[in-house]
Amino acid sequence: MKKTILITGASRGIGAAIARRLAVFDGSPSRLILNCNTDTEGLATVIDEINRAVPDCQIVPMICDLSDAEARSAAFARAVDASGGHTPHILINNAGIADIGLLQDLSSDRLMAILSTNLAAALDLARLCIPGMIRRMHDMPDSDLSMPQTNDTTSSDSSIRVAFGSSTPAVPNCAILNISSVWGQVGASCEVAYSAAKGGLNAMTRALAKELAPSSIPVNAIACGLIDTQMNRLLSPEELADVIDQIPAGRMATADEVAKTVELILSAPTYLTGQVIGFDGGWI
Repeated sequence: MKKTILITGASRGIGAAIARRLAVFDGSPSRLILNCNTDTEGLATVIDEINRAVPDCQIVPMICDLSDAEARSAAFARAVDASGGHTPHILINNAGIADIGLLQDLSSDRLMAILSTNLAAALDLARLCIPGMIRRMHDMPDSDLSMPQTNDTTSSDSSIRVAFGSSTPAVPNCAILNISSVWGQVGASCEVAYSAAKGGLNAMTRALAKELAPSSIPVNAIACGLIDTQMNRLLSPEELADVIDQIPAGRMATADEVAKTVELILSAPTYLTGQVIGFDGGWI
């Protein structure tokens, strides 16, 4: 079944890697709604790469500033319309911005942009996606939901079959996955606003998972550590080396490794929900 997947911040880094990874998902080419704000050239490159690798993947750009509530709502509506009225099965809140510096030196406008892009946009997009997700899940036949099913009516035989893995609970038909940060768990000096936003994203993950669990819609987050992205290239070589020194794995992770983890979580049974999963090489 073709899945409609909305990925924010998809023009580069982790978002682009996720888009490439999920161009084919659950055995079928996907329908991707890919968001970016200003890097339209980068997004065009990602779209071209995917189109060449997976010609049957349908891609709809969603160009907007996620910190602007009216703009993101309008862009979401246009993207759904352009994809044939298909609301997302899967929402991946990846877009994020950060500044390094003392909180007292941060302008009010920049503070609100960080909170809006990293947290308010994730909440708002979830709000927009959830009605369609719930309709999908409640319109599904029982055999497509998360409880194990078997054609064998003998209870003892059924128990044996489940124990040996011949009857597997369905993977989610719909899901929300937030790309968070270790700083949302422990906080970072000189990244107070970013840490606060990611901490809020983690709380959202745990709370919304409880709301949507009855509908078999999992909500999880990945708390990323040091990932080799443009955001972290703002650090000097000396600063990077100092951070890597603290990581037991002894290196940064790649965006592709995060994308593989996204795919694994989205392929897990719906019982995996409300989790903020550390992806930091043993750092935190």
